Amino acid sequence: MHRLNGYPLFISRSLKLNIKPCMVPLYLNNSEWLPCMRRQNLFAKKKSRIATWLKVTALFSGIGTLGIVIAKVSLPTDPALDRQVELSISAAIAPPETPLAQRDATLLDRSPSALTAETDTPSAVTAEASREPNPDTTRTVRVQSGDSLSVIFSRLGLSAQEASNVIALGDQAAPLEKMRPGDTLDILISADQSLKSINYQIAPNQSLSIQRNADNQLTANQIVLPVETRLATAEGHIDSSLYQSAIDAGLSANMVLQLADIFGWKINFLKDVQNGDHFRLVYEEKFVQGKRVQTGHVMAAEFTNAGKVFQAVRYTTPEGKAGYYEPNGASLGRGFLRYPVEFSRISSKFSLARLHPIYDRIKPHKGVDFAAPTGTPIHAAGAGKVEFVGWQHGYGKVVKIKHDGGYETVYGHMSRFNAALKKGSTVAMGQTIGFVGMTGDATGPHLHYEFHVKGVYTDPLIAKMPEANPIPSKYRKDFLAQTQSVLDLMAQNSQAAPLNEANASALATND
Repeated sequence: MHRLNGYPLFISRSLKLNIKPCMVPLYLNNSEWLPCMRRQNLFAKKKSRIATWLKVTALFSGIGTLGIVIAKVSLPTDPALDRQVELSISAAIAPPETPLAQRDATLLDRSPSALTAETDTPSAVTAEASREPNPDTTRTVRVQSGDSLSVIFSRLGLSAQEASNVIALGDQAAPLEKMRPGDTLDILISADQSLKSINYQIAPNQSLSIQRNADNQLTANQIVLPVETRLATAEGHIDSSLYQSAIDAGLSANMVLQLADIFGWKINFLKDVQNGDHFRLVYEEKFVQGKRVQTGHVMAAEFTNAGKVFQAVRYTTPEGKAGYYEPNGASLGRGFLRYPVEFSRISSKFSLARLHPIYDRIKPHKGVDFAAPTGTPIHAAGAGKVEFVGWQHGYGKVVKIKHDGGYETVYGHMSRFNAALKKGSTVAMGQTIGFVGMTGDATGPHLHYEFHVKGVYTDPLIAKMPEANPIPSKYRKDFLAQTQSVLDLMAQNSQAAPLNEANASALATND
C-alpha cells in the first residue's frame, strides 16, 4: 500500500499505470506541487499535457481504490445469498481510525427471514389482540407495628389518594384508624392498580366492608352478627406447670390468666403451685353463626393447692359491676388487679440491683416487666384518676394513675394510649388505658409496671392489697340464685367433658 499525504492510495494490480514521481497527489492542492516540477515557463508549455495526465490519474486512481475495496470484501458466490450484502461505498473512503469491523457493519441483512421479523405477522397481531388484561388480585395483609392505612397502601403500590378516599368515608371507616398488629385486611386490587374493595374483621362478630360501586365511588358498611354464648367445663391436674396443664385440658392462654387473676390473692402462682394440684372450671364460649370464635369469662372455678380447696363464682350486679366472690359472698378480689396485662412471661422482675440491658450497668429495676405482643391491651390495675399521660424519658409513652389509700400505678413503654384518656380522667379497675409497645428504653415489646405505696416503690407481685367489699346485703338473694346453677354444673361435670348439646342449649344466651 502506498500513502499520499497520510491517506492510503490503493493501486489495483490489474492496472499498470505509468505514474511518474512528478505527479501531484490524488487530493489536488495547488500548494503541493512536487519538487520535480520544472520552472514556471516549463509548466506553461506543458499545461495542457499535465491537465490531461491529471484527469487520467484521478480516473484510474479512483478505479483502483474501488477495486481494492471490492477485493477486500469476501462477496458470496452463491447467487441466492447476493441479496444479503449491501456495500456502502462511503465506508471505503473512511479515515484510517475507523475500525474495519465497524465498516463491515454496513452489510445489512435483507434475507426474507429478517424482513419477516421486521413486520408484524398476522398471528402475532392476533395474539396481541387476544391477550387478556391482568386479573384483579386479592392481597391479604397482616398489620405490623407502626402500620397505618397509607403505609399499607404504599406497600401494595396503591396511591396516597386512594388512602385519602377511604379515610374520607368518615365514621364508617374509622375502625381502620384503630388497627392493631396482627389484624388482617383482605384488599382487592384491580388490573389498573386501583382499589376495588377492603374487608376487615374488626371483632369475631363484626366486620367492615368497603366496596367500589358502579359509579366508581367507595362505600362502607359495618356488619355486626349476633353472638351466642354457651357454657363449657374443663378440669386438669398440674404435672409440670399450670399453663401447660391448662393447655392440655383444652383451655386458652386467656383462661389461664383469668384463673390466676381470680385466685391471685389467695395463691401465689409463681411460687405455691406444685405437682398434684388440681383445677376445674365453668367458662363461656362465644359462637357466631354456629362457629366457635372465642372464649369468654370464667363463670365458676375451683383450685386445689396443697390439699386446700378454693372456690370462686362470677357475679354481676344489676348496675353491671362484675366481680369474683366466694360461694358465701365474700370477695376474692382486691382493690387492684395482680396482673394488668395478658402476658406470655415475666421478662424482668422487681430488683434494686439489676444489670440494665441497654446501659450495661447496675441500676434498680423498680417494677415488673410483662412480655407481651405489641398492641396487647393494658388495663388499669385499680380504680383511680389519671395523673399523667404522655412521654417521659426512659418510660417512653407512659400513664400514671393515682388511687385512693396512697397507691399509685405506672404503665410504661406503651405503643399508644386509649384515645379517650387524658390527665384528670377517672378510670375503673380493668379499663383499657393503652396498648403494649416498646417506646423509650426497651429492647422488646413489654409492659413496665410499677406499684407505689405512699411514695415507696413496691414489688407488685408480693405487695399486700386492700380487700374489696363483700356482696351488699341487698344483692345477696340475687347472688345466690345466679351462682348456684354454675356451681352445680361444675360439680356435675368434673371429668373434663364438655357440655352436651342439651345442656349447652339450655344454658346458651344471645349477646
